[in-house]
Amino acid sequence: MESLVIENKLDGKLEELLNQFEREVEPYDKLSWLSMFATPAGVVTSIFVPLMLSHFSESVVYWIVGGILATVGLAKLPLFYVDHKKHEISKTKYKPIAGVCMCDLSQFRSHMTKLEKARTTGERIRHTKLANYYKCQMGWG
Repeated sequence: MESLVIENKLDGKLEELLNQFEREVEPYDKLSWLSMFATPAGVVTSIFVPLMLSHFSESVVYWIVGGILATVGLAKLPLFYVDHKKHEISKTKYKPIAGVCMCDLSQFRSHMTKLEKARTTGERIRHTKLANYYKCQMGWG
C-alpha cells in the first residue's frame, strides 16, 4: 500500500478512482450542504417566530428551546443518511478495487492539499495530524 502514496502523492489510478467516486457522491454532498445551510436558518426561525406570535411568557421559552433542539436534530438526519450512502458506495463499488475506503482517501487527499497550501506552522501541524489519522484509518500508517 505504501507504493500507492509516493511522497504524499497518490498513484495515478487511485487518483482517477477517487475523482470518479467524488463525482458519483456529489449529489449527496449537495444534500449535506443544504442541511448545513438549513440549520442556522431554522434556529433563527425557531427564536423569532414564537416571539412574534405571542407575548413573552414562560411557554415561549419552551417553544424556542424545543424549536432549536428540533432544528438541530432534524438537520443531523440528512447528514447521517449522506454519510451512510457514501460509505455504502465506497464499500460496495470502490473498496474491492482500491482496497481502501474512498471516504477516508478523499479526506486524506483533502488534508494533503491543505497541508501544501498551509501558511502557518499551526495549520501544517493540524493537517499533518489529520492526514496521518486518515492514513492509519486506511491501514497505511
